[in-house]
Amino acid sequence: DSPPSSSLNTPAIPCCYPARLFCAFTIWPRMLGHFLIFCAGLVLLSLGADQFLRGATGLARRFGVKEFVIGMVLVGFGTSAPELTVNLAAVYQGSYDLATGNVVGSNIANIGLILGVSALIAPLVVQMRLIRVETPLLIVVSLGFLLLCLDGALSRLDGVILLLGFAGLITLVALDMRQEPQAVQIELAESMPQDGGNTAWVIVRSIGGLIALVLGAKLMVDSAVAIARILGMSELVIGLTIVAIGTSLPELASSVIAALRGQVDIVLGNVVGSCLFNLLLIIGVTASIHPLPVSGTLMTIELPAMLIFAVALLPMMLRRMALGKTEGLILLTGYGGFIAWQLWVAFGRTTPALV
Repeated sequence: DSPPSSSLNTPAIPCCYPARLFCAFTIWPRMLGHFLIFCAGLVLLSLGADQFLRGATGLARRFGVKEFVIGMVLVGFGTSAPELTVNLAAVYQGSYDLATGNVVGSNIANIGLILGVSALIAPLVVQMRLIRVETPLLIVVSLGFLLLCLDGALSRLDGVILLLGFAGLITLVALDMRQEPQAVQIELAESMPQDGGNTAWVIVRSIGGLIALVLGAKLMVDSAVAIARILGMSELVIGLTIVAIGTSLPELASSVIAALRGQVDIVLGNVVGSCLFNLLLIIGVTASIHPLPVSGTLMTIELPAMLIFAVALLPMMLRRMALGKTEGLILLTGYGGFIAWQLWVAFGRTTPALV
């Protein structure tokens, strides 16, 4: 019951000079307009995720939820909220390739871009739990995700399997966290944003953040699809690049700030946790709502690339129990190569479209 691919086939402009000149005067003003709408949606998405996270944290504390549970679950969900809302908006509008590309591209950006930039700023300390639990889990989940895609689609059953895996992940991490020293649990809980205000204000903040998330996601998806149509690109490539980088920007900003402040011990854990949330929760929810197509290029290029980035993390962590400038440069170079390949695929064979 897999749906047809939503790749766009728009007519290309003839490769002659007058046509290219006409293209420049007619397409790029519209491109700029859609790009500004995309940026506005990204701002709403970022602000909405922050406010929703603060409100949800406040409500959880008021209902007596344990601090380490708040830190474990809400930190991961808060960093994945942009991807989830964008995916739900994409599925609602029938942009299935964009939804799949967003998650795969976000995971590659998390490891290649976010960890690469952060490691260049300051060495990222590796906690033993990452080597023992989370990173091996990320490798196994990435491989399992690739195997689920072998039949060319992620069915509703696949979505349920991923959600069951997410439930297992939460249970495993909760049991592991209970064995951590109390100081570590308190540190994780304190890394959560503080809500402030009374209960009524916390509820308003949660609802307002959710509305901003939904509106921002819709603006981003609408403008991304429009850009894809203008440039003659597939929605998959747009999801892998522009949308994936956009939804990863809030986490990039918070990771860079943490690295500049010397709070490097939480950067790696947040990124690995976000990747696990993306594959198990985000795709699990999305595929459960509607089956997602998996294109041939995703199977041969992007999914293996995602797995390679995940596998490469483990030996880098074990080398010095930290990711330094060398590892950061390797990760950034790999991500730069991935983006260069996507741009070559997108523009190497076609020219922008008039419609």
